[in-house]
Amino acid sequence: MNHEIPNSYNWFAKLNLTQFISWNFDTDINSNSSINDRFKIECEQNREVLTFGRRQDMDTFVGFEIVSEKVMENVIVFHPSFGQNIKGWDIIESEHSDFFDFMHKRVLPEMKEWIPMDDVNEYLEK
Repeated sequence: MNHEIPNSYNWFAKLNLTQFISWNFDTDINSNSSINDRFKIECEQNREVLTFGRRQDMDTFVGFEIVSEKVMENVIVFHPSFGQNIKGWDIIESEHSDFFDFMHKRVLPEMKEWIPMDDVNEYLEK
């Protein structure tokens, strides 16, 4: 598989911009993640992803789509059932044209909702 990660994501990862309330991203993406396999099992559309992050308060994950063993720019947000391939379960929550679209439409709005309820000091290392 061509593991060339989209440059937009590389900028965030290399600058350590990987921790957002309520999303956490991997600095080193694991192409052998069991979550990639889980997506492939549960997605009825015969699609694949390279998972790069998850929402910290639930089993919602995010990954780049893989087409013909190549990592694409588009981003898929998904929530596995972790059960047997349940007929009618739509694992895909949303899709975005690229990492910046995902940040703009999903991460930042959720962060804006979350921040008033939490104390920043709980997230700072002591």
